[in-house]
Amino acid sequence: MHTATALTQETIFGMADGAAYSGMLCLGGDGKCYFFAQVQVDGEPVTLPQARFDSREAALKGLASMASGAARQAAHPTPEHP
Repeated sequence: MHTATALTQETIFGMADGAAYSGMLCLGGDGKCYFFAQVQVDGEPVTLPQARFDSREAALKGLASMASGAARQAAHPTPEHP
């Protein structure tokens, strides 16, 4: 977890395609990149595919997009992910 080097931290909540998500958005110690220290979709912890974002808006869009995709995967499980 990188929160020790974060300049700021805020908790984000939202809904995407029926999935509830939350995450702890942090501004990195360099003051330039954002990252999520924790993310949950429908109460389950998940890992974001992209670790750092160039802007707060990009981070929020990335989180919502990932949550939306996670909701679709849960609705249509594959044999590898029942």
